Amino acid sequence: MKRVLYLLRRGPGAAAAETIDLALVSGVFEQQVSMLFMDDGVYQLVGLAERQSSVKALPTYDIEAIHVAAHSLEERAIDAAEIALAVRLADRQAVRDLISSHDIVVTD
Repeated sequence: MKRVLYLLRRGPGAAAAETIDLALVSGVFEQQVSMLFMDDGVYQLVGLAERQSSVKALPTYDIEAIHVAAHSLEERAIDAAEIALAVRLADRQAVRDLISSHDIVVTD
């Protein structure tokens, strides 16, 4: 089974929403799916309780490998405690390792 990483680098909008929807479809078909939010993509994770977002559905589709680039949070002064989902913080090396360990990388 191929390991698929969905890399979200854009803030909330149509392109990022399509990538999240693709990840949800992958989850339905029981693929090994991981998510990595970095750059402005970390804004997808902020304020989830107050807005509609398919990001909230990721765990429902058995997508639990949700990673966030720690440096992207730091550069945007976002505290990881503000994220309503269970996420794994990844330093720069962990981001590189995550990308290289997947067979397919889909980006927004």
